Amino acid sequence: MRFDKIIRDAVHLDIVFSEKFFALIDTKEFQRLNRIRQLSCEHMVFPTATHSRLAHSLGTYYVMYRLIDHFSNILEELGHKVKEQDKELALCAALLHDIGHGPFSHTFEKLFQLKEHEKWAIDILNSKDTEINKVIRKNFGEEFLERLTDIISKDYSHKANDGIFSIISMLVSSQIDADRMDYLLRDAYFTSVTNGIYDIKRLIRAFGAEMTEDGNFRIFIHEKYMATLEEYILARYYMHKEVYQHSIKKQMEGILKKIFKRAIFLHQSKQNIEVSPVMKKLFEGRDITPLEYHEIDDTTLLYHISIWQQNEDVILSFLCKSFTNRKKFKKYTFQIGDEDKLKILKEKIKKALNNGKYPNEEMNFKDEYFYFEDDVEIKIYENKKENIWIKKRDGSLVDLSKASVIINESSLSNTSDSIKRVYISYELFEKIYGKKLEF
Repeated sequence: MRFDKIIRDAVHLDIVFSEKFFALIDTKEFQRLNRIRQLSCEHMVFPTATHSRLAHSLGTYYVMYRLIDHFSNILEELGHKVKEQDKELALCAALLHDIGHGPFSHTFEKLFQLKEHEKWAIDILNSKDTEINKVIRKNFGEEFLERLTDIISKDYSHKANDGIFSIISMLVSSQIDADRMDYLLRDAYFTSVTNGIYDIKRLIRAFGAEMTEDGNFRIFIHEKYMATLEEYILARYYMHKEVYQHSIKKQMEGILKKIFKRAIFLHQSKQNIEVSPVMKKLFEGRDITPLEYHEIDDTTLLYHISIWQQNEDVILSFLCKSFTNRKKFKKYTFQIGDEDKLKILKEKIKKALNNGKYPNEEMNFKDEYFYFEDDVEIKIYENKKENIWIKKRDGSLVDLSKASVIINESSLSNTSDSIKRVYISYELFEKIYGKKLEF
């Protein structure tokens, strides 16, 4: 494969691309990813965490290139020559895996009850109205596009005997895939959380593969690289603990949800609120096209939040100002087993309302704007959905939890990282109900 273009990356340094791949990067659908932050509201905790999904996608492409190069040698030893088009399939899937992502990470999907970003990716890639569809069909072909969407949608049922397809699918989506291998290092770099660093070159060398009875391949890690794998698993654990589940980040996402919940209510109630045409369709529960979806990025939501700061509705205005100016709610943290303490807190809020002219015996806290909850459960390793196989020196394969001293059955059952956080705005409570909330 000939390489003609070079992009300098903060994490992987030089990333090289052939013209046909660079043509994908130059499409408007791919460039949209530059207007979506990788870590949603994380920059409100770590100010330098402003990197984009475009940068992450380029990094995932680079990691996949290293992985495919490694596995090509392994598979050749097993008597399977990896074709050039298979390498291109893996690289294309890695580069475009986030093409359907909405703004503010997964929060956007939850805001409007939209389909998952993988399904949006399929629609964007298959739509003949998009630039990226035209480039794929021109440079790679129609059959290639079908295989690509199968990989991204995780539809492998009719590829049961396609050995390389099974390898690519695992490298695109599994507990150790190109996506995770890039974003852990990238997010650790831009948040300066050193616990997220691991040796990616050594981890890639740790991979092995073998043919299964059904004609597919199984990926495993050689036992002698156990320490490197544990380093990766612990990096993922600490990034969740210190970054992805950070209370301020989760709180700002919670406020974001309340903002649009209120905005949708006002719009549907025919009250005065400015909304762009595409957002109007979402507010009204109408379907949007891939081209309309392309119009929505972080700046779209931030524009609406900015102008709504001056809206006459005190709830919407307050929430928008809280988000824009990082004004936090009061946080309460409850451990597993503290359900009675949470119940007491809710009863105090109900009592504060029932003592006034606002009876609310059947109070639904999910509908309140001054209150929301956040459940946090951090697991060190998931061995129920997907296994990470370790090839022991005697040739047997065992699950990671059976081979590691650190990641074992005891650590998997540990519930110390399962908590519930409650956020309350006393000021907003007073604005809504005209009385102070005092405990």
